[in-house]
Amino acid sequence: MLEVAGENLQSSVDTGVIDSSFTTESAYILPSDEPERQRLNEQSRFMTKAVFGGRLISAPSLTISPGDEILESATGTGIWLLDLAHQLPLTISLTGIDISTRLFPKPTTYPSNITFSSQSITDLPPSWSNRFTLINQRLLTGALSKPQWIQALTEIYRVLKPGGWIQFMETGPTPNAYSGAKMKRMVDSWALLYRARGLVPEIQDVLGQLISETGFIEMQKHIIPLPLSPRRDSSSLSDSELDHYEEHKKNIIGFFVAAKQPFLMAGLFKGEVEFDQALEEMREEWDGSEGCWWEWAIFYAKKPE
Repeated sequence: MLEVAGENLQSSVDTGVIDSSFTTESAYILPSDEPERQRLNEQSRFMTKAVFGGRLISAPSLTISPGDEILESATGTGIWLLDLAHQLPLTISLTGIDISTRLFPKPTTYPSNITFSSQSITDLPPSWSNRFTLINQRLLTGALSKPQWIQALTEIYRVLKPGGWIQFMETGPTPNAYSGAKMKRMVDSWALLYRARGLVPEIQDVLGQLISETGFIEMQKHIIPLPLSPRRDSSSLSDSELDHYEEHKKNIIGFFVAAKQPFLMAGLFKGEVEFDQALEEMREEWDGSEGCWWEWAIFYAKKPE
């Protein structure tokens, strides 16, 4: 969860009292409250399972050795690092950064080899140069403009050790296939909201090139499509497959619910009732269609030795 400066959106609707967990001067559209903490934790663990095959570290040809340091950018609740700490010895240093500290875990809840600090990925400490063996980053689509992406990648390249790897996951409101008009309305509204805030909704399509232009080598991009609608033979799905499908739907719907206020503040819906109805219609459209997928993009790249 990363917040960066951006333009205010003028509301054309009366949304009542605005949740103080939102920053109206931020491009980032999601809150920083306890329900969001739970949503982010569930999202992280689902993505690790469904997109990364259950692996917290999946960068190719990467060996983690005693004394190595790992950085997570936009750590949010720190759940990825907390889970990773269970798999690594205390000799591996884990650092999580985020501009907002509101979702950081309490110091008494994590081991001594984890450090959390308030830092911007576009302006990291000079002393961090050539420091980290791995940098993990997920879902900054809703946080950075294109110039900020370029600056962030420059900083990430600087603080990564020669031979170190980056491991990114991104998505955005640019699906290749819609279930129908209801989904198209919600996703197009999402893209409009991002563009109004100077963000890059198609970042998963251009990030690979930006990574390579920064100087990284061995760049790999993997697209992981996850279903939003049942298959024709869904009656034959196992319980685990059905749970996987339902969890993915919950993840996407949960994002829209969390981002409701920015959608309303931007005037993309007449009010909360219309937004809630549009969201439910999209869910019903998914359930009544076949072959609807959402794509998640994984990027790996290495800093030359």
